[in-house]
Amino acid sequence: MKTLLAALAIMCASATDADANGAVQREVEGRVESFDAVSGRMVIVREFRGRTWRVEVTAGPASTIFACSGERVDVDRLRAGTPLGVFYEVVGSEGIANLIMTEPER
Repeated sequence: MKTLLAALAIMCASATDADANGAVQREVEGRVESFDAVSGRMVIVREFRGRTWRVEVTAGPASTIFACSGERVDVDRLRAGTPLGVFYEVVGSEGIANLIMTEPER
């Protein structure tokens, strides 16, 4: 599954323009803590080894959003508590999302 996601992220990153540096691609898996549909900014929370990590990314109009079933979905699917994985490019202390995969509730 991760190989498929990585391939999709590479295809999406090369097919769209991103306002990022294009050099560093990262992935984060967690839950949406907050999402602003107007600006596309979201905070993703990940619990790992007893620590809480927060990553802020911006989903632009060119960002691709898929459900685990492979169907493309709109940003209205993103709300607090939604489990997801995001491939993003680093911009300062934040990131620009290239590919967002929503996951089924666990």
